[in-house]
Amino acid sequence: MPSWAITLITVAVLLGIAAAAVISLIRSRKRSKSPCGGACSSCPYCCGCNKK
Repeated sequence: MPSWAITLITVAVLLGIAAAAVISLIRSRKRSKSPCGGACSSCPYCCGCNKK
């Protein structure tokens, strides 16, 4: 198998994993779940949270 094909397959797999992670975060956000687990007292970004 040529090296360019291996590189292409690797990039495709990595893009698939990244897309799955982004989709998961978007779905979680739509369900109003916090992706960090909800430990706001120890979160450095607690002031930027969009709590409802």
